[in-house]
Amino acid sequence: MSDPWFSRLRPVRPEDEALDQLLAEAAETLGFRSAAIVLARETTGEFEYVALHGDDDARELLHTHLARDHVLAQVEAADVLGVVRHLSAEARADLGFVAPGAPRASARSWHPDDLLVAALKEGADLRGLLVLDDPIDGKAPSDASKARIHDWTRSHCAQVLARDEHRRADEGAGLAESAVTILRLLRAGHPSPVDRAQACLEALRVALDGRLVLAHLVDADAWRRIDGNVSVPDAVERETWRRALPLLQRLRPGSGPVVLAASRRLGDPEVVDALAEVVELWQQREGSPQLLVLPLSAQRELLGLVAVARSQQSAQWTDLEIALARRICLDLARAV
Repeated sequence: MSDPWFSRLRPVRPEDEALDQLLAEAAETLGFRSAAIVLARETTGEFEYVALHGDDDARELLHTHLARDHVLAQVEAADVLGVVRHLSAEARADLGFVAPGAPRASARSWHPDDLLVAALKEGADLRGLLVLDDPIDGKAPSDASKARIHDWTRSHCAQVLARDEHRRADEGAGLAESAVTILRLLRAGHPSPVDRAQACLEALRVALDGRLVLAHLVDADAWRRIDGNVSVPDAVERETWRRALPLLQRLRPGSGPVVLAASRRLGDPEVVDALAEVVELWQQREGSPQLLVLPLSAQRELLGLVAVARSQQSAQWTDLEIALARRICLDLARAV
């Protein structure tokens, strides 16, 4: 753990000023105070906020994720003109996505719960959405304003997608470097599977900006809590995660890890809710962190589990970070 190269591991979260600037120009050109770009992440089946323009409260949404069904249900209920959809406050309330609020001041006025979205498409594939809110003139969109949004979206879609791919390439390169570092730890000749697991998981915690990692190897009944130091979890903690093990055995091959957070549930539906119930009290005791829970499996045999906790206030895990964690756990399971 004292090797100099290990200390170079850092969380990877590149920002993209060019995409932010493009979005700011779109908001100004189209006449809105707030705007966002959300893009589809096929590996997780979610949409991610990749750029935001507006006040500080709006910018806190950067890198948060939305369930695909949640997004598409609203989009499909909207009034459509070209690629532009007006999500009225009334329609969103009827669908249960917002609470019923004050009535609209007039038929032509903008309601605080209104949204305008424009589809970012590549051929027939929906790749994401341009989201617009709080028009400067305070009015609901006219057909002419929708047409301007349609034209801007069609002419800038390729540029938006290219900028996102560029940023993701930078993030992927940084995470790949972390993966190589962790793989080096696996091959470093530690005397036991427990020592190898401990070294790799500390590296994974740093790479993913995790507050702590919990790990359990079934055969050795070896438990570790890694949060900058290494300790054995107390009896309550051990019992919580022992109860989690049978649930992870129910994960279908290839289904990936489970994410549990206040506003995000991701993973095999048969496992997510049951696992959330098992670890709920532990999360409360720990300050309700975001959790990334992964099985250590080899040839469908459950060898153990890994749980990475990140502060509730931290950015949500990206699909690339989740992919890194999954890859490392597969390598670790093979080594064990």
